[in-house]
Amino acid sequence: MISSKTISGLKQSIVEVLLTQIDPSVIDAHTAFDFGLINQKTKKPFFFSQIKDHDGESIASVWRAERFANFLIYNELKHAGDFSIVLSMVATHKQLAGAKYVRYVLKSTRLHRVKPALVMAIMETESAFNPMARSSSNALGLMQIKADTAGQDYFSHIKGYSHTPSSVYLYQPVQNIEVGSGYLSILAGRYLAGINDPIKLEDAMIASYNGGAGNLWRSLNSSGNRKQAIDRINMMTAREFYWFLTNRHIRRETRDYVRKVRTKMSKYADL
Repeated sequence: MISSKTISGLKQSIVEVLLTQIDPSVIDAHTAFDFGLINQKTKKPFFFSQIKDHDGESIASVWRAERFANFLIYNELKHAGDFSIVLSMVATHKQLAGAKYVRYVLKSTRLHRVKPALVMAIMETESAFNPMARSSSNALGLMQIKADTAGQDYFSHIKGYSHTPSSVYLYQPVQNIEVGSGYLSILAGRYLAGINDPIKLEDAMIASYNGGAGNLWRSLNSSGNRKQAIDRINMMTAREFYWFLTNRHIRRETRDYVRKVRTKMSKYADL
C-alpha cells in the first residue's frame, strides 16, 4: 500500500515505486546508488513485469508510470486520513522474479553438488526472490545469508581463509546464491555428515539452514548429542524423519519451513 497526505504526493510516490530499480520497502534510491545496486545496463525497474498497468503493459517509462498513477487515483483512491492506493502484482510475479536467477543457481549448484530445486525453493521461501531482502536478524539478500555465520563458514571452509562478507557483497545476487549454495554443501558434508540416506540428508539440510544443526540435534536428543541424534535419524525411514521434522522439531518456525521448502521444490524439479 502507498499512502500520502496529499493526492499530488500520492501520485509522486506511486511513480517512484513503479520506476525504482530496487525494492523501495528495503532501501532508498540514494543508498542503492552508493552500494552500486542500480543496474546501469538495463535500467529496468525492480517491479518491471511484476506490476502491469491497466492495459496489461509492463511499466518502464515516466509517461506510462504517470498515466497508470492517474488511472489508479481516479479509479481506486481510498481516503481515511491519508490518501492511499494498493498496487497489485501479477499472479506470476514470483516466477518472473525467480527466473532471472536460474542461470546463477545452475552454475553454483553444479559446483557444490546441491540440487537446483532446493536452492530455488529456499530462495523463494526466504526472500520471495527479493535481492534486497533484509530480516530483523540481519540475514541478507536472496538466500537470507547471515554474514557472521553462513558467510564466515563459506569463506573458511570453501575459500580457505577467514573473512566476513559485507552487506554490499551479499546483496549481489550472484554472490548471495554462491554463498548460499556453498553453505548448503557445508551442511551436507560437514555438520550433517553421517546421515546415510540422501532424502533424509536433504530434509536435515533444509531444517538446519533455517534452525541450525544444533537445534536439530536437540530435537532428536535431549542433551543435543550429535552422534546419538544421527543414529536415531538413520534408524528412521525417510517418511518418519520428515514427519518428525514437521511435527517434533523444537522450533515451530523450522517445522513450517521444512514444509514450505519441500512444497516449493516440486515447482523447480525440472531444472
